[in-house]
Amino acid sequence: MTTETEYNQVSCSEDEFVILKALLDAPDEFVSGSLLAEQLDISRPAIHGKLEKLRNQGFAFEAVRNRGYRLTQEPEVLHPALLRYYLQDAAAPLDVLYFPVIDSTNSEAERQISYGRNSPFAIASSCQTKGRGRLGREWYSASADNLYLSVLFEPNIPPQQLQHFTLWAGITICRALQPFTPKAKLQIKWPNDLHCDGRKFAGMLTEAKMDSDSLRSIVFGIGINLNSNPSSYPKELRKIATSLYAINGEEVPINQVAARVLQAINHAYEVCIHNKTTEKLADAWAPLSSLSGKPVTALQGSKAISGIVSGIDASGALLLAQPDGSTIPVRAGDVTLKK
Repeated sequence: MTTETEYNQVSCSEDEFVILKALLDAPDEFVSGSLLAEQLDISRPAIHGKLEKLRNQGFAFEAVRNRGYRLTQEPEVLHPALLRYYLQDAAAPLDVLYFPVIDSTNSEAERQISYGRNSPFAIASSCQTKGRGRLGREWYSASADNLYLSVLFEPNIPPQQLQHFTLWAGITICRALQPFTPKAKLQIKWPNDLHCDGRKFAGMLTEAKMDSDSLRSIVFGIGINLNSNPSSYPKELRKIATSLYAINGEEVPINQVAARVLQAINHAYEVCIHNKTTEKLADAWAPLSSLSGKPVTALQGSKAISGIVSGIDASGALLLAQPDGSTIPVRAGDVTLKK
């Protein structure tokens, strides 16, 4: 049986964060070691020791006598101090807990709330050993080049207020990621996958706990293939999955992407809770849909419904146009393109 002691949270000391913030705030300049020592009230040799510790975590620095230090490289994996730095100007900063390895970020979010942690908060990891997707499916989560995130909210509101949360999250995340792939259009496959050129690069999973008439907590999880090479995926995934690295032709900054995604998730939540948008769901969805105008089959249990996708309605249901001119709304189920 899994116990909490098997998964170690990694955090960054306040001194390390102060040093990194000073260097990140002045990307093209040297920062005096004396200034850093004065800010932290420690000796110059102690600053050198802390920089050595950061070097061991994947940072690289240029040091010039009588000028100071300049940051020349960030780690290529998630780092708690960088997550904090890139989230510091967010409208609603989240407390982010980083675990290099975890069973599932959604599961850890549920454990944290049971321990009494205040929400909202996020769980980030570089590797999931039991990552899961929609309908209990396994999510391949073995690469530290990818991003695995969950955010937990405690809305305590009627469930219908958040019925569109996953759809809005897909919209806001797709928009947040698009600048990182300027040459390729990112799209959403209803209801919870992100695609590019017909291949999946991200999947979302929303899990909720309800009382009789209230949504007590909601966990939104997402796995995004960022800098992994699809040729390293399990054989059965190589033809259907991709990554932003494969799409873009170069690596993307994982900590900056994580911060953008966390802000997008929070924005989607605010849209649903406080109606902070003038956009209609169907209008926001339309230009991002990967299925519009295509023939699909939707499986609802043992029932199969076919049609041409014409969009979604105000409730978030997928609309399938029929040969007789009618439209059938699909509110749940698996959707596949017809060959």
